[in-house]
Amino acid sequence: MGNESGQTFCTNAEWIGRAHCDKCHIRQLMLFSELPDTAFHNLLHPIDHFIYPPGSVLYEAGSHKAFIYSIRRGIVKLKHIAEDGSSRIVRLLGNGAAIGLELLDDAKSYHHTAIALTPVDLCKIPVSTIRQLESDHPKLCIHVGQQLQNQLNIADQWIIALSTGAARQRVAQLVLLLERFFSEDNGAFILINREDMAAMTGIAIETVSRMIAEFKRQKILYRFKDNYYMCNVAALQEICSNS
Repeated sequence: MGNESGQTFCTNAEWIGRAHCDKCHIRQLMLFSELPDTAFHNLLHPIDHFIYPPGSVLYEAGSHKAFIYSIRRGIVKLKHIAEDGSSRIVRLLGNGAAIGLELLDDAKSYHHTAIALTPVDLCKIPVSTIRQLESDHPKLCIHVGQQLQNQLNIADQWIIALSTGAARQRVAQLVLLLERFFSEDNGAFILINREDMAAMTGIAIETVSRMIAEFKRQKILYRFKDNYYMCNVAALQEICSNS
């Protein structure tokens, strides 16, 4: 569940509630970056802003909440659950990404289960609002299409990088992907937990833990602060290139 507090503009980090997109200080990253401020003056169904703690399920595969979620800050994992009950994390998405876009592509329900991997600050947008804005502002259709294609491209990259090679190479590839897509301005990134790393690489948790411990001993991966890490990109790339 998202937490709610008193109402003000969502440029104020203390407020979670009704969104004011025209006041959004990170609007250039978000789904509505191409739209003029006037686009939000007469919305039939409003946009809400929430913060979810780690582990929160935003939506489940097969469900249809009729909402798209635009991530302001944080990381969301998309999990595929097979018929036999096994699961695999198919990709991670962060700042500026939108999830649930398949509902705009004639899907009847969500394709994956979306879970907050870190504290996630996002806007919850009714599908009906997206349709209204697409009708009034065709540029949004183009932007949504680009988001969908970008996510497919990212998914392809992650599948190729994390499904081939020895365990050491897969873990090295995953660390490189975390550094590439989720690092802060200073180059530090959150190191996700071993269970999630195992679910992404398709190898045992114990093996992941052993590889991470090895990278730390070799100073290829080192703690910056709290759960933020930095890495030696060249050294990891060398590991990935060795067959």
